[in-house]
Amino acid sequence: MKPVLQHRAAGPVIDSLVTGNRLRLKEPGAVKGCFDGSWWPRSREPVAEFSALVAALADRSGRVDRIGFNPAAWDLAPARLAHGPNLVRLAGFFGLQQHTVVVIGPRIHHLTLLAIPPDASPEAAERALSAASADDSTDAALEILRDSGVLLPVQLA
Repeated sequence: MKPVLQHRAAGPVIDSLVTGNRLRLKEPGAVKGCFDGSWWPRSREPVAEFSALVAALADRSGRVDRIGFNPAAWDLAPARLAHGPNLVRLAGFFGLQQHTVVVIGPRIHHLTLLAIPPDASPEAAERALSAASADDSTDAALEILRDSGVLLPVQLA
């Protein structure tokens, strides 16, 4: 990948002021599958949304060093994001699946999240959040988003 500048049980909800209940992670020891959890950002604005994600994860898992994303799914992103005294490196990869965000940190190691499109209806987003963060979930992004009603079959092409 070339970097570009610029009925299942759901996992726990990471409830914080910055993400609300829009971030869910699988329990430790759950099946890895494609995702470690799911996230429903409020917009496609990377500074605001990645800042909220970093803050929520830092409260639970410690410092975030890097976030990888597909630039086609986001507005223009800077190369770095300040979070307190730390800098988080933002790396866009067109080879990364469009609805995927990868978070790396000293204690996080490698966290892969399904990024639900911000314009999803609350009902469809809730289904996708639950499906991707279920302990036994192994489905791919497009399958989860289609089955939850976030994406229509014509949007998959």
